[in-house]
Parts: sequence; structure tokens; C-alpha cells
Amino acid sequence: MSVAGSSLSSALTLQAAPSPTAVLGTVGLLALFLSITAHLAARNVLGDVAVVKALGVGVGPAVVSTGTALLSLPGVLGVALALAVDAAAIHLLYRQPRRTTGLITAIHAIITVILGTVVGGAVILYMSAPG
Repeated sequence: MSVAGSSLSSALTLQAAPSPTAVLGTVGLLALFLSITAHLAARNVLGDVAVVKALGVGVGPAVVSTGTALLSLPGVLGVALALAVDAAAIHLLYRQPRRTTGLITAIHAIITVILGTVVGGAVILYMSAPG
């Protein structure tokens, strides 16, 4: 087999469907991360809040995010849907008016992007460090 054929077959194996265990692990870890950032956002706006409520907030956007990637939907659609699900979960679990819900959702998105960038960058630096 030629070099071009082997690189083509290796690229196709990278695009294989993920196993159910991989999907559940991805959703679980993403939900945990989003729950932590949701708790930070809610504490920033509301003060002392129960951690259990944040666990309910993180699951919805994690499922939407993973579903968007698995179904190959446009990223903009996935982000919009995840923000809507996030706002609905915050509104239902924290029982806040719409304006406060919007503020918590915006802060949650900002904290998630910042913390995700920092943690992702740290992982990349660690993985690329010389032996």
C-alpha cells in the first residue's frame, strides 16, 4: 500500500463513530466542568447558593454540545441551543427573574470560555513538554 493510501485510511479511522462509553464519558466530564462554572457564575450573582442546583444546570448544555458534534450540526446552532438550555435550567433551578437569569447565563458563558481556555492551554503545554 502506498503512503497516500495509508494516510487516507488512518484519516478515515479518526472519523469513525465513537463508542457509547466515549460519548457518556465526554458528556459526564463536560457536565461536571459546566456545573462547576455554573456554580461560580451563580455565586457571583446570587451569593451563597446550593451546589446541587449547579449539577442540574451543567447536564443540559453538555448533552446539547455533544449532540451537536455527533450530528455534525453547525456550531452556531449548537451554541445558541446550549445557551437557551442553560438559561432555561438556570431559570427553573434558581427561580430567578429573566433579567437575573440572563446575567447568570452570560457570566456562566464567560467563565466557561475563560476557564476552558486556561485549562485547555495548560493541558496542551503539559502534553507538549519535552520528555
